Amino acid sequence: MQVTLAGYNLDREIIDQVSKLCSGYPYNPGDFQYISDLLTQLADESLTPETLSAAYARISRSDKGIAELRREARNSVSRTRRTNERIIFGLGHASIAEHAVVNFDITDISRLALEELESHRLASYTEASQRYIAMSGDFIIPKEVSDAGLEERFRDDCNRLFAGYRELIGKLEGLYADVAERDRNTKAREDARYVLPLACRSQVGVTINARVVEWMICNFNRSHLDEVREMGRQMLMSVKKIIPSLIRYTEPNRSLDTAQNELSHLSQSVVGSGSKGDEPAVQLIESPQHGEQNALTALLFSSGGGSFTEYMSVVEKMSPEERKELLVTAHKCISEHEPVRRELELGSFTFSVTLSSSAFAQLKRHRIATLIAQCYQPELGVTIPRSIIEAGGEEIFNDSINISNKLYNLLKEKLDNEYSFSAQYALTNAHLRRVLFRANARELTHLSRLREDFHAQWDIRGIATEMIRFAREACPALMLFASGKDRFDKLSDELFGGG
Repeated sequence: MQVTLAGYNLDREIIDQVSKLCSGYPYNPGDFQYISDLLTQLADESLTPETLSAAYARISRSDKGIAELRREARNSVSRTRRTNERIIFGLGHASIAEHAVVNFDITDISRLALEELESHRLASYTEASQRYIAMSGDFIIPKEVSDAGLEERFRDDCNRLFAGYRELIGKLEGLYADVAERDRNTKAREDARYVLPLACRSQVGVTINARVVEWMICNFNRSHLDEVREMGRQMLMSVKKIIPSLIRYTEPNRSLDTAQNELSHLSQSVVGSGSKGDEPAVQLIESPQHGEQNALTALLFSSGGGSFTEYMSVVEKMSPEERKELLVTAHKCISEHEPVRRELELGSFTFSVTLSSSAFAQLKRHRIATLIAQCYQPELGVTIPRSIIEAGGEEIFNDSINISNKLYNLLKEKLDNEYSFSAQYALTNAHLRRVLFRANARELTHLSRLREDFHAQWDIRGIATEMIRFAREACPALMLFASGKDRFDKLSDELFGGG
């Protein structure tokens, strides 16, 4: 794995100064040396986002203008850092660290470790897609596996999984022979990837503020995966010279591990190893009992001057058609690219979902939701793409899953209990896990726009459709605008009369 600090935010006046310095110069060796020396000086003095954090921290207690505060922060980085440390760690105003933003290139990271990285909601991620990029047989060998003397077996079995992937691509390309070449290749890779292991190598671009970086590093230091702990170490090395005054608490509270172990023992003593996944893939656990009333009342409340109670009494007397009309009125002229109103956040739904790694990769991107996931469990089974069956590749698929399951069981048996989580590297994109997913009606509508759309990946599209169906049955008004983007124009015509 390689974590590279790709960028960070700087004071605009520093950027302007460097830009003016470098523009219009006759590029000869002497000028380059002069520029290099000046940039070195700038780097020593003010090329750090800490100056922005410190300047903004002083706004609340200074009558000086922001531009002057920024200038003062740039002129004395040592004083700036003392200010940050006093305010962030002394007074506890941690949000000051959020004004500093860093970018990371993270390469040679496994799909399993990516999930742990992307479980942090307050960051932005763009990762390599196995739907659009052909996988060449590249995967990581976890340190835990090497330490257990199982590297050769792990490598051989992963190579066999990639061989199955290539065979399935051939069969699927034959199935889609009448499709345009670019689309044919994408569709073939999309479904063949279900046999790829979670050890498959990937890369991701990440944008994070300093407060979240600190929290990430702390969490990574508690991880069961050596790969994730290494990611935390490299992150810390990358930022400690750039933003030292914003990063302090990176060592985890080990007592939390004790509490988690006790909770795990309790959980297993109550249910044992768990069921075999006979429950429906999507279950609605909780819907908002008064969600529609609250959301509709809030629509009137936010647009008027009366009390919530007064508006509630009006909504309670409305018929279903009148409630629908209120929502339609509140959303006239909305497009498929615009969110529904914030008032709809007053109604939330909780689902239990059993889904493949491929579908989970889509669901986890909805970071405004609450997402609580179990480990992958071979006992839950796998999702097999229908196209693989139609292309005559079911035997190849099943052979690949058998290879994966046997390798998983071997790792589970041979690895110390502390490292048994690493057995998941052997599982595939087809393997299932259980998650709890809680989202308000506004976020659920956004999920529908993206994941019920015709262009969405079929696996997550099926999951999303079931979730929306349950939510709509429970609270039809809250889900009035839930639809894929491809159907939004039709929905608008129905609701707004084509106006």
